[in-house]
Amino acid sequence: MTEAETHNAEFVRLAFEEGWNRSSFEFMNGRTAGTIPFHYNGTTIETAGDSLPALVARWRSGFPDLTMDIRHLIARDDLVAVSLTLRGTHEGAWGGHEPSGATVAVEEMMFFRFDGGLLVEMWEVFDEQGLLSQISGSH
Repeated sequence: MTEAETHNAEFVRLAFEEGWNRSSFEFMNGRTAGTIPFHYNGTTIETAGDSLPALVARWRSGFPDLTMDIRHLIARDDLVAVSLTLRGTHEGAWGGHEPSGATVAVEEMMFFRFDGGLLVEMWEVFDEQGLLSQISGSH
C-alpha cells in the first residue's frame, strides 16, 4: 500500500472506531473538504465535511449502544472501501419510529474518495429495510 492509501485507510478506520463507536472526532481535524457529495439510494446530498458529530449524535439518540464493526477495509488509489455491521438496541426515537427495544444488526458498505489527503466524496449502501423490519419486529 502507498503512503497515501495507508493514510486514507487510517482515516476511514478512525471514522468508525473513534467517531461512530466512541463519539471522538479529533481525527477529522483538517481532513475533510468543506462540502462533500454523499451518494445514498440514488440521491446525492451535499453534506458539510464536519457533519459527522451531529450525525452520530442523531443515531445515538435512537441506539445509545450503537457500534460499527468493520469487517473489511480496502484502500486503492484515492478510494477506500469498507464493509461493516451496524449493531445496537433501539432504545430511543429514531427516524420517526418510537423505541422498540429491539437489538439490531445490519450490513453496510461504503466508499470514500480522497484528494490530496482530504475526504471529498462518499457513497453508501445500507440495509435500511432490514433495520426497519428489525425495529418493527417484522423480520
